[in-house]
Amino acid sequence: MYNQLMRKALCIIALLISSNIASSNNYYQDAISNFQNNNFEKTIQFLEKDIVFNPKSSDSYILLGKSYNELSDLEKSYKYFNIAFTLNPENIELNFLLGEKSYELGFIEKYGEYISNLEILCSGSCEEINNLKDLASD
Repeated sequence: MYNQLMRKALCIIALLISSNIASSNNYYQDAISNFQNNNFEKTIQFLEKDIVFNPKSSDSYILLGKSYNELSDLEKSYKYFNIAFTLNPENIELNFLLGEKSYELGFIEKYGEYISNLEILCSGSCEEINNLKDLASD
């Protein structure tokens, strides 16, 4: 009798866990869909839910940063890109995005650091370095 109750309890727990994992995957997919449809407020709502289940998902933080950027909230955009950077500092796109936001916010020293990071990550030259350097020449 006790073993049957334990099995049922374990089955219920397993179902709840798999349900939460499935719903968290749906939050991120819903966020992507809304981002592609330029519905940035909804994107943010879905990503905030996704981060509850996946707090170490750099992709979610990057998309949050991009969504806030589209809403012209540079400070929040920079904040979420920074969180993603702590999780994935070798991401080339993220180094570019942080460099871009640093430049736009007047953090020139940080801007230079991201150019340096890209020079290392890209082995000297890549489109992201050139695009980032072009900001200062405009």
